[in-house]
Amino acid sequence: MNLGIGFLPQKYYKSEPSTGGYNFFVHEGIQFAINIGEMYYPDYTEEQIAYFTESLAAFPLYYLFEQREKEDSEELKKHLQDEHLPFEIWHQSKSSTFFLMTITNHQELLRLLPIMIWQHNYNMSSLWSNNKNAFTIENKTWDSTYANGKYKSIEETTICLNFNKPTTVFWLGYDFVGTDIFSNEQRFATLEGIQKLLSSFITTEIIEFG
Repeated sequence: MNLGIGFLPQKYYKSEPSTGGYNFFVHEGIQFAINIGEMYYPDYTEEQIAYFTESLAAFPLYYLFEQREKEDSEELKKHLQDEHLPFEIWHQSKSSTFFLMTITNHQELLRLLPIMIWQHNYNMSSLWSNNKNAFTIENKTWDSTYANGKYKSIEETTICLNFNKPTTVFWLGYDFVGTDIFSNEQRFATLEGIQKLLSSFITTEIIEFG
């Protein structure tokens, strides 16, 4: 597994969620923002992805998925029940259903990963954290781009990331191309330190984002 690793400039995670960028709002408190990729998740085995995940954060891990279609939400619920994975309907709005899964060990993670990859084709967001309270729901103003190229602000129920205690949040990028890490924990302070955390089968090259 050969991946790039680099710090993300602050402009990449500005405060306003956007239809063309992050679909969550970041409260103050992030000290380090990192991208590891490109990493197309379906190309790797569940074991490889699990060891990658576990090298960066210890259990328990809290996974948050957002689904907007009722049919997809029902299918996701069935998959989780079939695999005996604990979950809760974390939030329900007119437009979305949010699922929160608590994963406590390697075997549970192996059972969750195929479900995460399946549902990521249909969802709005796949996030996980070592802090259950990292996620809240608030109404936030979005920057939305319309077909004519004009911007229009809309207010919508939005996932918010909170960093008021030691916290790391991971986001699976659109089209599975990589993992963004947002943290206030010192183990993510240097790229060289992060490289040492990763499993031995993962090699990384430091890159710069403009």
